[in-house]
Amino acid sequence: MDSRVRDTLIEMNRIPERKKQKFKTEAIQRSHAKLSQNLKSKLKLRKFNKKAKRYVPKMPNVTPPCVRGFFHEVFPFVDIMRNYSPRKSLLKDFVAGITVGIIHIPQGMAYGFLSGLPPVYGLYTSFFPVIMYFFFGSSKHISMGTFAVTSLMVGAVVERGYDQYSSETTFTSDFSELNSTQVNQTNTTTMSPVADQNFDHIKLGMAMSVTFVAGVIQLLLGIFRLGYLASFLSDPLISGFTCGAAVHVFSSQVSHLFGVPVPNYHGAFKLIYYYRDFFKNLHLTNPVTSTASVTCTFVLILIKEGINNNPTCEPDLLVPVPVELIVVVASTVISHYTKIHDEFKVEVVGHIPVGLPPMEVTHLGYVWDVIGDSFAIACISFAISYSMAKILAERNDYKINPNQELVASGVCNVFGSMCSSFCSAASLSRSLVQENAGGRSQIVGLFSSSLVLIVLLYLGPMFESLPTCILACVIIVTLKGIFKQFYDMIILWRLCKRDFTVWFVTFLATVILDVGLGLMVGIAFAFFFVLRNSLRPHMCVLGNVPGTSVYRDIATNRTVTEVPGIKIFRFESNLYFANADQFRDRLYDKTKINPRKLKSKKQKTLYKALLQRKRELELAEIEAKAEKKRTKKELEKQKSSIEEEVNKEIPVEWTEEHDQLLAKEKKELKRIFLRAWIPPIHTLIIDCSVVSYLDTVAVKVLTQIFADFKEIGIKVFLAGCREDVRDLLKRTEFYRSVDYNPIYYTVHEAVIIANELNTINLFQREPGRVDMHSIETETDIDQSLATTSGNTYSSANEPQGAESKIKQIQV
Repeated sequence: MDSRVRDTLIEMNRIPERKKQKFKTEAIQRSHAKLSQNLKSKLKLRKFNKKAKRYVPKMPNVTPPCVRGFFHEVFPFVDIMRNYSPRKSLLKDFVAGITVGIIHIPQGMAYGFLSGLPPVYGLYTSFFPVIMYFFFGSSKHISMGTFAVTSLMVGAVVERGYDQYSSETTFTSDFSELNSTQVNQTNTTTMSPVADQNFDHIKLGMAMSVTFVAGVIQLLLGIFRLGYLASFLSDPLISGFTCGAAVHVFSSQVSHLFGVPVPNYHGAFKLIYYYRDFFKNLHLTNPVTSTASVTCTFVLILIKEGINNNPTCEPDLLVPVPVELIVVVASTVISHYTKIHDEFKVEVVGHIPVGLPPMEVTHLGYVWDVIGDSFAIACISFAISYSMAKILAERNDYKINPNQELVASGVCNVFGSMCSSFCSAASLSRSLVQENAGGRSQIVGLFSSSLVLIVLLYLGPMFESLPTCILACVIIVTLKGIFKQFYDMIILWRLCKRDFTVWFVTFLATVILDVGLGLMVGIAFAFFFVLRNSLRPHMCVLGNVPGTSVYRDIATNRTVTEVPGIKIFRFESNLYFANADQFRDRLYDKTKINPRKLKSKKQKTLYKALLQRKRELELAEIEAKAEKKRTKKELEKQKSSIEEEVNKEIPVEWTEEHDQLLAKEKKELKRIFLRAWIPPIHTLIIDCSVVSYLDTVAVKVLTQIFADFKEIGIKVFLAGCREDVRDLLKRTEFYRSVDYNPIYYTVHEAVIIANELNTINLFQREPGRVDMHSIETETDIDQSLATTSGNTYSSANEPQGAESKIKQIQV
């Protein structure tokens, strides 16, 4: 036995019987209290566990199919290889890959030159990102690698960073082998990295840093599933920006076409300063350089437009004529054997190292200086790549994942920055060539990168004698596809002035204020239109199409007619704090029913009715007094006993007859109110089928609207509310202020119910299209009776509204 129980029994044997009973009772009470406390604590713990289960999300069941699905989503090439048919697709992919690879070589060198780095870095960008996109990309037709706009933006960062740091610190060049070819003093002031003998870690570090940060930004956006943000960069915005950037690309190559030295400029209005110095130094034009540029440009345009893009010749071509590669090879051979660099001082590419660069991160020392530029480059490169991928996917009937495209672009740039590749994107021209050449999968990228690898490992030094003016010609001719987007401006002007404004403002800001500022202005302007449309969405009054249950805007459809006695208002946006007041004001304006004005009109109408009733009561009182006098005269002629009884003052006591008179007077006032005030409509229906979101501010505004229309005798219905909207209305105090069912599934159902309720009201009461809510309350009627009947009744409350005016008249 437990020692405590034994001690308790011993103690109980020592005390009297009465005390034993008291001790037992207290022990039982303590036991019950302790048991109750334990039970309450357990119940509280259970309630806490139930609440905790609501807020703690359940961990997903990690099953093999789930793991496989995630793996296939992250690495789309797994599904590609599983479903790949070599018999049907391998030959077409090989031909398309070789075709795109041939274009990669001259464009890579040209865009590497445009980015402010030696041309070989463009070849690196045409190799490493293409390989990585094969593993992570979901588009089958876009060609990743160098692109004019991103190369220009990287070049702007490189030149600006180089000018900033080279003026502060002098570095010893570790890249003397890149620029072993000597150039004359005339070309040392140009933008060519080949001519710059101080090329060192600064330019490479700036390029790799901006590429790395842009890749990290894209990778994070993809991991957090923010690919839908690409929808904020609209097609007019991207088109206007790329056209403006193409103007900068064209301008940056003009000096190389003529061999004219022009210093670097950065920031706003740089094109104005650039062309000022260009025309000032135009007398320094190199005749050989300008002649070679004009000749190569003519050949490129002739073959591209006369053969590749000619509708009569295009069907007979298996693949487009690689005119860029032909011009580059021919120019290199001519330059090598004629020694135009030594004889005529024509700028050439210079030393090209053999092999692949080492993978390193030592060049990422300028990360904090390029965050702003990296964000702009990340957004633009992804927007261009995704828009091109979406167009090609729609053409070929498959879907792409924007989040996976963000991850793929991020991996390409992060990995590429460690392998001396600058920021990559999808090229418009190469992507179209890849599709037209018959490419069916990402395996095209493997074949094209294999051709670039051969050039890097074995053929690179053969292009050392290539004149840089030829690369400038390739860049300028390639811009034709971007400049064709100027036709978008004409189309947008005809179709939508708003999109035209976004396009034109973005283009103008990009040309005048530089690429980065132009992009910011374009995004801000597009966001302004989004905000404006959100704050001032389209609202209209609906009418019924005769013989149907369809309702359309009466302003744009002449065949529809408004339902008699009903106004149907449609709000085509989400309703929240920013546009709630605008919604209420436009509702009053569109329906031409302002409850505030009608309330004042109603008070005036009731005031007149009460005045008329007061006059009727006064006339009745005068007639009653006259009747009383006549009665007294008749009684005087009767017996004296009866005369004495009549002349006595009879005290007026409150009887059932008075109650009946009061009730009768209330009914009479109701009848007067009903006949005196008839609102213009009996029901207002708000079509909420487009409203997918409400907040608490919007609910307050709706409650106020219901209250305002209730005061003038008009019911308000909500039609087509979504489930989440109805749930929010239930959670708030909205239904407490409404004493009828205000929500219906469709507009037509609300119209039917409104007409039925109005018919019932007409049958139940005297003629009049007034809602029951328009009738004054019992207190108001008591006040009215007290006011209109003079001293007959008394009221403790002060009269309100029209009754107060009657009281003033009496005074």
